[in-house]
Amino acid sequence: MQILSLLDRGLVDYSRVDALQRSLHEDVLAGGEDTLIVSQFAPTWTAGRHTKPQDIPSARIPVIRTDRAGSATWHGPGQLVVYPVVRLKEPVDLVQWIRAVEASVIDTVREAWGLPVHRVAGRAGVWLTEEGRRDRKICAIGLKVARGATLHGVALNVDIDPAHAFEGIIPCGLTDADVTSLSWEGVHTSVAEAATQLIPRMVEHISPCLATQPASVSYTTRSPL
Repeated sequence: MQILSLLDRGLVDYSRVDALQRSLHEDVLAGGEDTLIVSQFAPTWTAGRHTKPQDIPSARIPVIRTDRAGSATWHGPGQLVVYPVVRLKEPVDLVQWIRAVEASVIDTVREAWGLPVHRVAGRAGVWLTEEGRRDRKICAIGLKVARGATLHGVALNVDIDPAHAFEGIIPCGLTDADVTSLSWEGVHTSVAEAATQLIPRMVEHISPCLATQPASVSYTTRSPL
């Protein structure tokens, strides 16, 4: 398995990474190496397949329509985005795939930073909940499987700016819940360090879902953009 890190390029363009993942998707279907793309985007708003008009109340927001699951979300500085582009074993078990990706984030946030995150029934992503407060999503998960190989992935809020992140949208279409960030919960780390913590756990959790078990994991910072 190849870990393709774009973090040394700073804030990268969403559309270029989207084109990259689709190119890698074709490579994987043709027998190429499974790949995890690791990046941090320039400010971008995207709308998944389940977005409703009321999820984007601001007409000034330049929203990119995409084929992932979920509703409207924001990507930008201080957020770690990981796209696994991998071929799944047959028959494809979509629920197993979603749960494996979720579990990799849950274990990372619990073990590395001690936050009691978990799933919330009926809601995608990774959450913090407590009595007397609205539920808070710390990681959005929007996935797609096409022809047995995967697209899109996770967006973990590490140190996002509360004044600008998610401005102009209803994040994930949830009017009764909030978003949060590691930094807002008292955990101060970098996007690069968050990637260091998440990637090995993600590889471990998703490996049972894969058509080909990874014999090794290689990191690369080649410039595909």
